[in-house]
Amino acid sequence: MNMPENLYLEFDAFLRSIKQNLDGSFGVLLGAGASISSGIQSANDCIWDWKFLIYQSLSGNQKKLVDPKKSDLSKDIIQKWLDVQGKYPQLGSPEEYSFYAEASYPIDADRTKYFESLCNGKSPYVGYKLLCLLNKYGIVKSVWSTNFDGLVERAAQQANITPIAINLDCVDRIYRTESSNELLYIALHGDCKFRTLKNTEKELDSQNSEFVSALRRYFVDKNLIIIGYSGRDKSLMFALKEAFTDKGAGRLYWCGYGKDITPEIADLIQTIRSAGRQAFYIDTNGFDNVMLSLVKFCFNEDSNKQEEINEILKVISIDNTTTPFSIHDGSTKKYLKSNLIPATFPDEIFQFQISYDKNENRWKYLREKIKEKPLIAVPYKDKVYACRY
Repeated sequence: MNMPENLYLEFDAFLRSIKQNLDGSFGVLLGAGASISSGIQSANDCIWDWKFLIYQSLSGNQKKLVDPKKSDLSKDIIQKWLDVQGKYPQLGSPEEYSFYAEASYPIDADRTKYFESLCNGKSPYVGYKLLCLLNKYGIVKSVWSTNFDGLVERAAQQANITPIAINLDCVDRIYRTESSNELLYIALHGDCKFRTLKNTEKELDSQNSEFVSALRRYFVDKNLIIIGYSGRDKSLMFALKEAFTDKGAGRLYWCGYGKDITPEIADLIQTIRSAGRQAFYIDTNGFDNVMLSLVKFCFNEDSNKQEEINEILKVISIDNTTTPFSIHDGSTKKYLKSNLIPATFPDEIFQFQISYDKNENRWKYLREKIKEKPLIAVPYKDKVYACRY
């Protein structure tokens, strides 16, 4: 979706803005996208889990399919079956998450157990560790999250920071004095360690009133950085509007994955600006990259902090060197030629054998067989390798 350019803040300008305001205070709101590198599957992957379960249990087709999170062919089979039933949401609609969560597990204890299984044994990856570093040095005071995984708490404990965890089972704890040696962590949708979670349409449509009040009060003079969140929770988006259309000085920085802004996010940013507050959309490469870029840039003149960052990176494998493409000025002595066709890799490849006639041309034989079909096939020795496109 094309949006007015003035909604955007370039990533380098975002880094400079944060560094210029290190004497202020920041909160961070995390969505499911922040936990993918820690081994927690995305909300979209959960949707395909639930679709697969419904298909298997209702279609009567127990034929084994490849995991639809990895196979476009399986997704196509499942989605076509769902569409024929005439009672399921349209593919890609905002209602899919809450609808399929409840349709696959109508008993709330079963849904809780499903999310527990996703979170068991998972450890916070580099982004969470660097987020705790920002808390240690007084930049990030609070983390608000729609996730159930408890990774913020685990990362804080590993960094010898005291996490003050507030969830749907202990909302009253949100009224406390902020301390410099604590990290305030608000689990907006609950926590797998406790009974109450929010994931059905009815549950997501009602944001806890205490959390809404806290958002409005807290971000009058503090800035909020949002990362890894899709904006599909209508009640939370309404709460953010309420908080950032009150009179105040706190800004909202929405760090998205890629340049496209959804209508819901664009509407939030425009509404906030219309109320006289500042809000921006930043095109980023994800949670870990944002955290790493922030700590490296904000602490680039402090050798002790840089050493601390490098210690964190030593024990975690991460590609932290992103080099933008550039052409340097100067005399040109060599020339490059390219057809500029992007290379993509298939999700799955099929391998099989074919018995050819003695003098048959294998390439010609395959071309005839796949003519006008969405297939690519390559003969190699006595086998054929094929994939869809």
